[in-house]
Amino acid sequence: MVNGKSIALFLLVLLSAFLAQAQLRSNVTVSAQKIQGTNAELFQQMKTDVTSFLNNRMWTNHQYEPFERIECNFIITLSEQVSDNHFKGTLQVQAQRPVYGASYNSATLNTIDNEFEFTYMPNELMDFSENTHLSNLTSMLAYWAFIVVGTDYDTFSPRGGTEWFRKAERIAQNAQGESMSGWSASSGMERRNRYWLVENILSEKYARERMASYRYHRQGLDVMSEKPNEGRAAVQQALQEMQSLYREKPDSYMFFYNVFFDTKADEIANIFSEAPQEEREAVLKLLLEINNTNEPKYEKLK
Repeated sequence: MVNGKSIALFLLVLLSAFLAQAQLRSNVTVSAQKIQGTNAELFQQMKTDVTSFLNNRMWTNHQYEPFERIECNFIITLSEQVSDNHFKGTLQVQAQRPVYGASYNSATLNTIDNEFEFTYMPNELMDFSENTHLSNLTSMLAYWAFIVVGTDYDTFSPRGGTEWFRKAERIAQNAQGESMSGWSASSGMERRNRYWLVENILSEKYARERMASYRYHRQGLDVMSEKPNEGRAAVQQALQEMQSLYREKPDSYMFFYNVFFDTKADEIANIFSEAPQEEREAVLKLLLEINNTNEPKYEKLK
């Protein structure tokens, strides 16, 4: 006879197995303040469905322990309700990973998708296929999920995220016939869209940036708790690799390059703020050459 204790134990084991499979721990926000006559229940259900889609799906074949799940934020800001089920807005995607030996998480991604347009029906199955474009909403969410995962893997091994970036690329290719924007080479301004981001990431012209990310995180941040000088030196070397890339200018827009500094500028300033003066001045000079748009954030290095 099966008793309540046995059932509870079975459910606990089942839950543990599920959590080991889930790979993202996404905090989803849906803001619809710009839409008049907001239906609060609709947008709460949207948040619930998007959260479930991101957090209950296996994005890789690797098993994750609960503490290994990638922490990320998906911040949806809706600006227009075109029809009952058709929405336009933006999506900000942020991700972070723990730093070895520290009670600190380092930002790995912080960017905004300005062409976030989709249709949504409450409680409708949010289906997705890597091989077919079924829904603009699920394709965009899956695209960004793979970008988050690939970016995370790149910080732990040299160009380790290629497999997941390829999946994001396939999603973009499948969506080429989609009438909603963001998927094509000609969509948007200054090549800042989903097509160009993954194109940059997988281009050999940007290989140095991906290697710099590995050096920055794995050889820099992850050793800093035990060897702070060695860790800072590795971060500085990563910035010098970014300097070489900047001087080569692989294209005139450098979307992927700018995403790196949009994500890391505050952290870089904090890393070197307590460094010896000579080192601080050298890093500041480098940063003002290659990322002067974030100059206010580097003030503390002066």
